[in-house]
Amino acid sequence: MASALLVAALALATAGCREWPGRGPADARPPAPAAVPAREAAPAWVGDAVDLGGRGYGEHLRIAVLGQVDPAVPARATAAEPPAGTRRIGARLSVLNFGGRPFDASRARTWVEDADGRRHRPVATGTLTTGRPLAWNTLAVGEQRDGWLVYQVPERARIVRLHCAAGGRTVSWQLRFPPRG
Repeated sequence: MASALLVAALALATAGCREWPGRGPADARPPAPAAVPAREAAPAWVGDAVDLGGRGYGEHLRIAVLGQVDPAVPARATAAEPPAGTRRIGARLSVLNFGGRPFDASRARTWVEDADGRRHRPVATGTLTTGRPLAWNTLAVGEQRDGWLVYQVPERARIVRLHCAAGGRTVSWQLRFPPRG
């Protein structure tokens, strides 16, 4: 019995070990971004992953802003242009549920903020030339979704932050979208 427990403990301890550099397929994978607990993040930068705990037991998301694009161009040539005086920008996000229970997307909100402090919510779009939109209803335990969110902002706005609120907490990422014109 004791030897079985020792074998199980050793298996768990070595499950996260990587091979030595230059000795196998582990080197072919880029390292995952190190996550910062949300309470310590003020604000993160594009490329940073932030761990965000929810209100309930077992609610834990890891969210990363992986890229930004200006303008956000629809893949379909027939897509409607943004209204006069506005433009569309995009932010690529990755969301991982590493908690112990499914996470309901209806409890998560995002928006971008311009240099004047105005908030701009995402708009529904189809696939962009840069990739598919971020879409999910319920994120199962261990499930990860990547995709683009699109925001319609004033033409001359300088977008400085992306905010995400989930489970009663809000985290922010610094962005660099210069104004047009």
